[in-house]
Amino acid sequence: MRLSAVSDVAKIVAFVLGSFLLAALIAPPLYEMGKGFADVALKKDTADELNWLAGKAKKAEFDLYFKRALMLSAVVLLFPLIYFLRLRVNPQRLQDTPWSIYLPKASMGPSVGQPLRKARFGFLQTLVGFLLSSGLFLAMAWVLFNLRWFHWNAPPSGDQITSILPKAAKPAFFASVIEEVVFRGALLGVFLRAFKPWFAILSLSFLFAAVHFLQPPDGAVVSDPTSARAGFEMLRLIGLRFLDPQAMLYEFTSLFLVGLILAYARFKTAALWLPIGLHAGWVFSLKMFNSIALRRTDLPKEFDIYIGHDLKEGFLPLGSLIFTWILVAIYIRMIRTPQYHDLEIDKEVKG
Repeated sequence: MRLSAVSDVAKIVAFVLGSFLLAALIAPPLYEMGKGFADVALKKDTADELNWLAGKAKKAEFDLYFKRALMLSAVVLLFPLIYFLRLRVNPQRLQDTPWSIYLPKASMGPSVGQPLRKARFGFLQTLVGFLLSSGLFLAMAWVLFNLRWFHWNAPPSGDQITSILPKAAKPAFFASVIEEVVFRGALLGVFLRAFKPWFAILSLSFLFAAVHFLQPPDGAVVSDPTSARAGFEMLRLIGLRFLDPQAMLYEFTSLFLVGLILAYARFKTAALWLPIGLHAGWVFSLKMFNSIALRRTDLPKEFDIYIGHDLKEGFLPLGSLIFTWILVAIYIRMIRTPQYHDLEIDKEVKG
């Protein structure tokens, strides 16, 4: 453990906590501003874009405003985080990486095996990762349809599929690239610099799961959205999710396992190509499935242990993720070349 690097990890955790606290403070005024804007804009002859935005603001509930406040808070606090992590001091450009991204020395980790490297056939790795994750999830969806645990939201047609595909592909692309660059590209480097590889991967995966899990629960309602305490009331509702055994067992465990697989793929290949493909495949298949499928309302409650309301909850998704990890490990062994020999975790621990 390297104490100077551990302080950088503490700053990242403080950044996450600070983002939630700031969101709790600004969510109520943001809610009032949004509703006020909607009332004014919808009464006037404004541009179509403003009318569309006003309509969205009018319909949105407080939980959505809290999510937007959280995003805004993260952006605002990112600047002091960069300052305190000393990201502006002597940035080092990785000439042998295809990402053309400046990473701070703090994110580089020890010299053995941690910097991102230029991967052979990088796009092929992304394609393989996408096919592995999406293929297994969509295969599971096919099984669920055949078991009649789910049914079509509407009979699929060519036009419907054509409209759904870009809606699923866009968030899959942007979410996978942005989150992998942040979590597995920069933050994993910081964690690897502070801890041994196995602990760095576990702790970052826990942080990754927590950030995605700590979202307003579906249908969350606060007593008075305009109250200054409304944001903290929402924080309480979010925190209560940790006391929900079913949510912890199914959803949080799935998110944690996803983080482990992505961190493992990044560490073993020293590149982001494979993690981006895996991440994009999961997001794409989830978006596709949620757009066309509904769980049967008459399905017995005891079936919740196998599958929840989508492909993220239950033992079936967990089993699919474990099988994906096995296939990822096999694929990495197949593409292993001498340039990856120094990436073995046992060698890193000894170093």
